[in-house]
Amino acid sequence: MATVHVIGAGLAGLSCALPLAQAGASVVIYETTSHAGGRCRSFHDDSLGCMIDNGSHMLMGANDATRTYLGKIGSIDGITEVAPATFPFHDLASGDRWRLMPTPGALPLWLLSQNRRVPGTRARDYLDVFQLSRAHADDTVADCLDNSNPLFDRMWQPLCRAVLNTDARTASAQLLWTMMRATFVKGEAAGRPLFFHNGLSPTLIDPALTVLNGLGAQIQMKARLRNISWSEGRATSLHFAEGPLRVGPNDAVVLAVPPEVCAQLCPEIEVPQVHHPIVNAHFLLNEPAKLPWGSPFLGIIGGESQWLFVRSTVLSVTISTADRLIDRPTWELANLLWSEATKVLGRETERVPPWRVIKERRATFSQTPTELGRRASTESRYQNLFIAGDWTDTGLPATIESAVKSGFAAAEKILSSETKVEEF
Repeated sequence: MATVHVIGAGLAGLSCALPLAQAGASVVIYETTSHAGGRCRSFHDDSLGCMIDNGSHMLMGANDATRTYLGKIGSIDGITEVAPATFPFHDLASGDRWRLMPTPGALPLWLLSQNRRVPGTRARDYLDVFQLSRAHADDTVADCLDNSNPLFDRMWQPLCRAVLNTDARTASAQLLWTMMRATFVKGEAAGRPLFFHNGLSPTLIDPALTVLNGLGAQIQMKARLRNISWSEGRATSLHFAEGPLRVGPNDAVVLAVPPEVCAQLCPEIEVPQVHHPIVNAHFLLNEPAKLPWGSPFLGIIGGESQWLFVRSTVLSVTISTADRLIDRPTWELANLLWSEATKVLGRETERVPPWRVIKERRATFSQTPTELGRRASTESRYQNLFIAGDWTDTGLPATIESAVKSGFAAAEKILSSETKVEEF
């Protein structure tokens, strides 16, 4: 039977392996580290004494690929939907608090209500978003939207950083429009925030490993691919520390790895060159954390913190595009972010509770017009080599949804390509 060799047990690799294994293919997954999930996982932190996620992630109601994935692994109940959709914010400088609350349907009637909008904005200010729909490939978000309007710093910039991990002044206008068109423009249901109330690994990773094992897929941890041999336009062998592994004439190889690893293994593939970091901080409180309006998350304006998330007694802070903070000592970041959190929580400045700061130096590629042009396609110049990852050309921002969609796309190509012979 032909074998599909999936390099990488992150979300893209697992999303690729699932439909292949379900179709009867022989699947082997190779993971460099001792754990699956990549940048989307949970782990037990000894300093906090509990499970935490390596970063805070949120889905949107329109993320159909991820919903399909969760259905395949039987963990759709692992997400909590905020309905109706509500996006709360707190401005540290002014003390203002507000909630963006879209209404059902494509007609944005919510803009007519001052209580549903950003303070100091008018309904017609929001219609500027349609300028993004007319953006050229090299236009940035700031090229299309009014930078002087309060809405820029209080809505467009936070959304751009959260979704694209790129500042609005350099981020691709077309890519932000892709997200807006699929979510907020469609109405409340498509824009609903979805949370992993049990954590990332219990919902996205562990159930997938269980299903794959049940389907007979092999999962090899601490298996670092060092090199690939090529002949006559095909991958012919995979070189691991233990030695070379022959790739059969009907086998396929999927590189579901970060862009820099993909470039090392296959230099012919162009990949994004610029990346932005994300900093996450987790604080263990002595009682369940409570954010304004009882929300599970809160956007922060006017501080270093950008988003707060709560799950029981753990308060998490997320900072996207954290380039200027990434090299600061973790203790300094913990003190800074806790001081901002106390303002939101209404606490007096007090001793920092147990904390853990996690730095993802290459969290996503910089989603600028230039870097978007370097996204790789699912198919490569090699007949039996396919590429997956949130950084590939899925047409979406580099998010969980993009990772899952890329894995599904690679599996579909394999199942419909010449590598899929009678053996499948």
